Amino acid sequence: MATKRLRSTPKAAGIPSKALCSTILLALISCAAGYAHAQACSGMSLGKNANLNGFLPFPSTNAWNTNIASAPVDPDSDAITAASGFSGESLHPDFGSEAYYGIPYIVVDSTTQPLVPINVLDYADESDVMLAPYPATAPIEGEPADCTGWPDTYVGDNHALVLDRAKCVLYETFQTNRCNGLYDTASETVWDMTNGESRPWGWTSADAAGLAIFPGLIRYEEVAAGVIKHAIRFTMQVTKNDNNGGYFVPPASHAAGVYYGVSNIMGMRIRLKSSFDISGFSKTNQIILTAMQQYGMILADNGGYMFFQGVSDPRWSDDDLDNLKNIGSENFEVVKMTPEWPGWDSSTAPTGAVPVIKTFTASAASVASGAPVTFTYSATGDSYDFIDAIGPVKTGSGSVTINPTSTQTYTLNSTNASGRATSKTITITVAGSVVAPPVFTPPGGGYKTKQTVTISTPTSLAATIYYTRDGSTPTNKSFVFSVANPIVVSANSTLKAIAVVKGYTASSAVGSANYVFAGPAAAPVFAPGAGTFTTQQKVTMTSGTAASTIYYTSDGSAPTTGSTKYTGPVKVSQTETLKAIAIAATNTASAVTSAKYTVIGSPSALAAPASAIAASAATLNGEVNTLGLTGSYVFQYGTAANSLTATTGAKALSASTGVVAASAALTSLKASTKYFYRVVVTTAAGEGVGETLSFTTQ
Repeated sequence: MATKRLRSTPKAAGIPSKALCSTILLALISCAAGYAHAQACSGMSLGKNANLNGFLPFPSTNAWNTNIASAPVDPDSDAITAASGFSGESLHPDFGSEAYYGIPYIVVDSTTQPLVPINVLDYADESDVMLAPYPATAPIEGEPADCTGWPDTYVGDNHALVLDRAKCVLYETFQTNRCNGLYDTASETVWDMTNGESRPWGWTSADAAGLAIFPGLIRYEEVAAGVIKHAIRFTMQVTKNDNNGGYFVPPASHAAGVYYGVSNIMGMRIRLKSSFDISGFSKTNQIILTAMQQYGMILADNGGYMFFQGVSDPRWSDDDLDNLKNIGSENFEVVKMTPEWPGWDSSTAPTGAVPVIKTFTASAASVASGAPVTFTYSATGDSYDFIDAIGPVKTGSGSVTINPTSTQTYTLNSTNASGRATSKTITITVAGSVVAPPVFTPPGGGYKTKQTVTISTPTSLAATIYYTRDGSTPTNKSFVFSVANPIVVSANSTLKAIAVVKGYTASSAVGSANYVFAGPAAAPVFAPGAGTFTTQQKVTMTSGTAASTIYYTSDGSAPTTGSTKYTGPVKVSQTETLKAIAIAATNTASAVTSAKYTVIGSPSALAAPASAIAASAATLNGEVNTLGLTGSYVFQYGTAANSLTATTGAKALSASTGVVAASAALTSLKASTKYFYRVVVTTAAGEGVGETLSFTTQ
């Protein structure tokens, strides 16, 4: 997947209606074409990765949709493709059959899908910050869990792409974080899919190059239809840098250079050579490779070397797509660029006048809830326009009517290739409306680890929020919350807040959230505890924290949640060390408990040949092993092997883990008589008896 980099933004404009078409023939043709495109857009199916049913975003003249099979090769193509960072690489499909692998999208209808605020944190000055029809479950690239990285920690590109078939508008966000139903993003870019707008020079978008992402993705439905009619988005690990942030060429509007010593630049279009034989590939791969020959690939971001992007679909054959990895970079050429390589940087990009907003008015400043309000506006030099609390509107001049149900502030934004103009704000007061109490994200509750908390009100992203951390009632003299400086809670705390919004006569009611940190779970307890035992033990493990799960090891290693789960008594039949932790849903992991169990077996004895044998005396020999316990040994002897009735005096043994030599001197024996004997050792663990040997006196 692509890596984090500098940003920029796109555009959004309204769809021309038949009533607004000029009587001039040329305008009629243009208006009819836009209307027809919008009609095709409305035919898209709804849902995640839905079928577009033949709709192709942007006009055929847009760079994404331009066939460049016959376009001239760039004069610097050989040098670029031979340079480090391009030469020796190969294709890599960056999508497949797994849901998490690829860039997802969703098609919605804004006539039924409510608009929600998108809180843009990092690149708001180059974003189209407006309400957007994002469902509460909009798919996000990489499928991050909600609140992952909240509110603004980079954990992946996390692109979210939403296509509105009602307005034929594409919404794209980068570094999208969702938590408690709210969206925080690094950037928001909105594109009118009926025209070919471009970003202001030097602005980024949800893609580093300032391009739209969706039109460059490969979708399975295109392959199923037998043809891909657009260029393909691809990345390189590094693009060329300079003292001004790097280089780009159209259709890109922004550079994100990371290394001077390469020749790759944002917006560069490469093409699979027409001489490359694709006949040996599958039908699916032939369709993809044909698109690379006819439409090429546009460098849109820093990421993996020659990674090209698509939408995940269970119908893809990953093994088949992997065959494309055998195609090396030497089979590609660079299509002629304008301006010539290395293109523009932030100091040499074109400049010009930003749009001029001539009028922006409302039909009323105060209305009853649900009553109509018409905004009328006029701008010149603009390429796209939007009203932040409404969304994209028709370029140039026009009007839009809404039916507000709460007090709201509205701002018109007009953009062209040189930058953006912003109107004065207009506040429409709706009688009886109140500021909604602040909400806390993530919400109050029990947590294991510290939480980064943001506060907002559904009424307005522009609200001023005052808060306290000690449970006291906030006032307009309390701390002022800022998304740039979120609250970190790591101990039991009660946060309270009020929201103040321009145009409302009173602040909100108090919102409150209680955060509880239970600390670590109680460490496991072993029964019986550590010690030395003469028999096998059954060890139970318990934790004082309710509903906890215990994990343990028996080899002395540190336990984790990947270790053996405790489900019942653990049998210990040899010397070993048990270690365990307890895990509970609302607690951090417990301390590690450790216990060494030493299990001693029965002692052993072994007889050895007698020595110092005489007519009436002899010395009995042997060895014993008490296995580390104290004990004693004796010799048993007699004149019959099955009747060893005589016993030597017991000799005490101290604790020892080694073998101990045993001996006993016998006297008053009978001459020329055969005697039998054995050694016997006794400890707390039991008795060890050696084999029976014999000797004959002289």
